[in-house]
Amino acid sequence: MPKLGAVLLAAATVLLFVLVLRGHRPAESAGQTMTALSQTYISMRAEAPLQVPPLTVSNGSLFGRERLEGHWSVFFFGFTACPLVCPKTLSVLSAVARDPESGVIGGSMLPIFVSVDPEHDTPQRVGSYLSHFDSHIVGLTGSSDNIAHFANEIGAGYQPVESSIDHSTSLFVVDPQGRLAGVLLRPNRPSQIINDLTKLRRVYAEGGSH
Repeated sequence: MPKLGAVLLAAATVLLFVLVLRGHRPAESAGQTMTALSQTYISMRAEAPLQVPPLTVSNGSLFGRERLEGHWSVFFFGFTACPLVCPKTLSVLSAVARDPESGVIGGSMLPIFVSVDPEHDTPQRVGSYLSHFDSHIVGLTGSSDNIAHFANEIGAGYQPVESSIDHSTSLFVVDPQGRLAGVLLRPNRPSQIINDLTKLRRVYAEGGSH
């Protein structure tokens, strides 16, 4: 197996393990989910709504669980000093937001950036950072404990490493009832993200069970 393929498979397998460890169950078995390196998302079984601790939007307003209801949400966890992955992923998310098929323009899909570096990423700094990307992307920060709690709740991992932070590069999709619906494993292409989101929304429309 090529080295890159092995790395991608290992990363996806670790993410699946973390999700299961934190109480989220994939709709398919682990074997089925990881049968091909072309797998771009994991669909999750419908469970209880996520518990959202008090977080702060970049404009200073509060963000709670009620902000997840009535529309789809896509979460990306990163930090403003991230040199490569975060600006690349946010640029891809910006392209997704500009495409009418994503639902962002119409208000049925909300892209959200959560800082995992609350010590440095104040609401003002997050807002300034996101001004370089699509205006529909909502920026969140909060206390270290609340960020850690929410990341754990949704299944996103991060860990300080020397002067930087290692963090999940996936996108976490939440349905209109505030439940984790799926995880987009390699969000590199806007068209693929929109395709995967469409599939998750179709499953939800057909019965609400992922």
